Amino acid sequence: MEFLDHPIALIIVGILSFPVYKTLAKVFFGENYEDLAETIRFVATADWYSLFKGRFWEDWDATMKFNIFIALCFGWVAAVTEILARYVL
Repeated sequence: MEFLDHPIALIIVGILSFPVYKTLAKVFFGENYEDLAETIRFVATADWYSLFKGRFWEDWDATMKFNIFIALCFGWVAAVTEILARYVL
């Protein structure tokens, strides 16, 4: 993993990728981030509690949406840093 050999580049790419995070958030949570608060609430709620309340599948859907969003954000930073490490640094 060459991208881990350049931690400073990884941090810089992570900071400069804010517009990408914002665009992904708009895709996942709506243009004005309408679903973000509810998604965070479901992520913070235990699954068994949502099951007890009868909202398990809504919790599961929101948690999966959030996890995919986070994975794409980290994946973007890792991919860009890998390309920079291989061809530029």
